[in-house]
Amino acid sequence: MKSFIVVLLSSIAACCFAQNKEGVITYESIMRIDLSRLPPEMKGMIPPERKSKNQLLFNEKESIYKAVAEEEDSNREVTASGGGVRIQLRTPGGGDNEFYTNLEEGESIDKTEFMGRIFLIKGGEEIDWKITSESQMIAGYQCMKATYMRDTIPVSAWFAPQIPVSLGPAEFQGLPGMVLAVDINDGRRTIKAMEVDLRVLSDAEVITVPQKGKKVTRKQFEKIRDEKLEEMREMNGGRGGGFIIRN
Repeated sequence: MKSFIVVLLSSIAACCFAQNKEGVITYESIMRIDLSRLPPEMKGMIPPERKSKNQLLFNEKESIYKAVAEEEDSNREVTASGGGVRIQLRTPGGGDNEFYTNLEEGESIDKTEFMGRIFLIKGGEEIDWKITSESQMIAGYQCMKATYMRDTIPVSAWFAPQIPVSLGPAEFQGLPGMVLAVDINDGRRTIKAMEVDLRVLSDAEVITVPQKGKKVTRKQFEKIRDEKLEEMREMNGGRGGGFIIRN
């Protein structure tokens, strides 16, 4: 079965290699929120799901994934308090968050805002994808399914060999084709391409390396994040202080 998949991917890529390997893909991201553990008085304050739109500008060498301009300030943040708990919910992918990838240099930079500070996180997660025989149509492209486990969380991605660039939304890349959909934790979070526009990027659609922010490694950022969240829990008497959702 594995050899069949490899042959199939090679055949598709060979037939479509002449296609434009540059363009813009618009994704919709949905985060579904488990409200079952919140105090009853807070459940009506927090929406059960949050949506955002993001775009991936790419060519065969690099990409930038960021919020759609008109969506950046829409429903980005909800704050609610009750039962001695204060929760801050940030929309996935909103604001100044960006994810830059350079395939030639094997480099990625995750620009993310946390607690009012902007960080430039260098280096991404190494994903050990397992390609399956499943397929489906997404945004007009025949896609194949790949999976991996992020600790104990299942992640599935659907990639299009017809777009022979190993990129995708944010860190979900590294497959033999563009990633057009992602499912994290059995539908808890989903990312799906709504429009694929293969064309030469305009002068206004520039792929730039994020520069503004504190440069840290992934481990350094996780330490800072965990320490701040622990401070929030202590301020609320150990009952939890908040949670942050990002794309």
